[in-house]
Parts: sequence; C-alpha cells; structure tokens
Amino acid sequence: MSMSDAAAPAAGLTAPAPFPNRAYAWFVVGALSLVNMVSYVERQILTLLFTPIKRDFQLTDTQVSLLAGAAFVIFYVIFGLLFGRLADRSNRKRIIMAGAVFWGLATTACGLAQNFTQLFLARISVGVGEASLGPSALSTISDYFPRERLARAISFYTGSQYVGAGLALVVGGFAIQIVSGLPPLDIPFVGPLRPWQMTFLIVGLGGLLVLIPMSFVREPARRGVAKAPAAGGKADRSQLLGFLGANRRMFLAHFTAFSISSMLGFGTVAWAPTFFIRVHGWAPQDIGYVYGAILAVMGCAGVLAGGRIAEWMESKGVADAYFVLPMISLSATAVFFISAMFAPTAELSLALIFCSTFLSSFPVSLIITALQAVAPNQLRGQLVALYYFIANILGVASGPTVVALLTDYVYRDEMAVGLSLATASAVITPIVVTILALGRAGFRDSLARAAQLYAAPAAA
Repeated sequence: MSMSDAAAPAAGLTAPAPFPNRAYAWFVVGALSLVNMVSYVERQILTLLFTPIKRDFQLTDTQVSLLAGAAFVIFYVIFGLLFGRLADRSNRKRIIMAGAVFWGLATTACGLAQNFTQLFLARISVGVGEASLGPSALSTISDYFPRERLARAISFYTGSQYVGAGLALVVGGFAIQIVSGLPPLDIPFVGPLRPWQMTFLIVGLGGLLVLIPMSFVREPARRGVAKAPAAGGKADRSQLLGFLGANRRMFLAHFTAFSISSMLGFGTVAWAPTFFIRVHGWAPQDIGYVYGAILAVMGCAGVLAGGRIAEWMESKGVADAYFVLPMISLSATAVFFISAMFAPTAELSLALIFCSTFLSSFPVSLIITALQAVAPNQLRGQLVALYYFIANILGVASGPTVVALLTDYVYRDEMAVGLSLATASAVITPIVVTILALGRAGFRDSLARAAQLYAAPAAA
C-alpha cells in the first residue's frame, strides 16, 4: 500500500488528544531551541579557531575546512537516518538528552586533541551526537502545535541555530580573551593545553547545562498518524518509499534546491570571519563579536520574519509560499553578499552582510515546515533526517571545502577568500532559484494530498 493511499482517507488517522496548553507548548519550543542553539555553538566554534589550529598543526585551508565540514558531517548524516527512524517510534526526549551529553563530551575531546587525526575523530563524534537532535526536536514540535501555528513554532526553533552560530563567534572571542590571560593548563597524560584547546573545553562542558530545562519537557502524544502496514523494517521502508514516490516532484525540487543552498550558507559562515581577518586585518575576537552578533540577531530575526511572511502569503492564497519566498529572498541575498565581498571598507562590508544575513535566513524555517506540512506523523522524523542527510553532504561537508578549493587551487592566494565567496554565491544562487521555480507545481500537489490528512476532525 502506498502512502498516497494511506494518507487519503481521513479515517486513516488515529484520533489525537487535545493540544497541550499553549504556554507549556512554547516552553517546550524554548527548551528545544536552547539545545539547538548550544549545538550550533559547539558545531561552529571551530570556525573562529581556524588560524591557531592551522598554525599549531601546520595545516592548509583545505585541511581545516575538512575539520569544519567533512569531519563533522560524515557520521552526522549516517546516524541522522538512524535517529530519524528512532524519532518516529521512540521517546524523543530521551534521544535528545542522550545526544546532548554525547556531543558535549565530544566537543570537550576536541580540546584534548594533540594532532589533526585526533581532532578529526573528535569532530566526527560531535556529528554523531548532534545527529540525534533535528529529527526528534522537529517531530516533537509538530505534535505540540496545530497546522496553522506550526510555521511560527518551527521558525522560533530554527532561528535559534543562527543565535547559536553567532554565539559561537561571540562566546569564542570571549573565551579566547579569557584563556589568553590564564596560566597554561597542564593535564596529566595530555600535557599543556593551548588557548584554543581550552576554549573547546569551556564550551563543551558548559553546554551540558541545557539538560536542566530539557528535564521538564514531556513526550507529547503523536498526531496525524496514518494507518500503515504492519510494524517492521521492510514495511516501514515501503511506507517511506511509497510516500516519496507519490510526492517525488516536490521532494526532488525541495531536497535538491535547499541542499545546494545550504552549501553556500555553510561555506559563508565558515569563511566570512577569515575574510575579515585576512583582508581587513581584524583580530579574531573582534570579528567574532561583530559577525557573531550579526548572525545571532539578524539571522534569528530573518527566520522569524520568514515564518510570519509565509503565513501571511498563505492567507492571501499563495499556496506555494514555502517555495516562492525563498526564491525572492535568496535572489536579494546574492546582491547584498557579493557587494559585501568587494566593498572598500570593513564597515561597509559588514553593513551589506547585515542585510544579506537577514534575507538569507528567511527560508530556514520554511524548509522544515514544508516537510512537516505534507507528511504523516510516522514519517516526519525520517523525512527530516533524509533532508539533513542530503543537505549536510552538500552543505556542511562540501560548502567550506568548495570555498577553500577556490582559494587554494583557482585563485591560488589566501587573500582571495572574499573572491571565492563571491564566486560561490554568483554560481549557486541562480541554480537554486531555478530548481525551486520548477518545483512549485509539485509542492502544490503534495499540499493538496496532505490536506486530506490534516482535515481529520481531531486535528482541526
């Protein structure tokens, strides 16, 4: 039985309990957002430490880009698929809390690394732990909010990743200042730690505090569960494949366009601080504070604005707003960002990045909301994990390395990192916009199929 058949009749749904108290539902979003924010701090802190790591381990730009990209994503995507399946059938709160402990300790291990190989393995472990979060958290949120308020809830959660990415630079800059004034820390069997290593220790151990609010989160009742074949691995795979096949036009465009877009996004966040350090002569902690604040404030604001604008567009009859709004915002983003890379002063460049960061974050919540909007409950975690698999292979693993390869092998000058970023934006953006334009009809068809699922009386 295909998922299109299973999702069609409203009678194919289990009757969910009433939605939880709205205030508590938002507390849950806040707790999950805090975990997401900390995960991005621990994921992105490395980008501010490129220079000392490169110096101490005698690495190339391409090698340090592998630490930020491939080392993290290799097991992040593999374990993400596993955690996606677990999120669709197991206690999601426990999955998240166990993952938070694991990636916090793995970040701490980054600070104990004594060579490139050890740091590479520690970064892989961070990816394994963080793979547990996305599918479980987004599936949880979808069970706390009705369809008409889901976009704003998810935009709040996804917006926290910008706060986390920004705080990684701000906290990193602050930590660098603190540890630079401390006496060397000599750990038995490890030896003296460099300032950048102590920064990893502070961030990794401090991040475990997110377990406190998470302990008050309750596992919600599952909603929108369509009738499925008998439980079992083959039946589950058949259900997922049937659903993907029935909605292949939507998923082909969605996965491809947004995954390619993530390549540019992660490449930008990874190398923008280095651009200001090399080209404009800023100190790492100074650009950490400024660029980190821009990411945290304007990135989060853009995600929240994107969710609300998409809701407004839907209310005005734009059924495919989740595709149309990204087409507009990403096109505008390219204009501002490319201009920033050629601005004559650091101040003007930052002002243009201020605008581009706001616009580029519009689609972030819409990417995930689109998946939650068309899928039955028992496939939501797996679909999010599948998207993360594709997006992170192209984005986290490839984005920083694409920029580094342009710098090392095309322009052959580390001072050309801004030109590499501008080139990537100019090439990738038109491709993404074109794919989204071609996928609009498929997305509208998928929404129409899903409307029967969400039309069940208990889910209204």
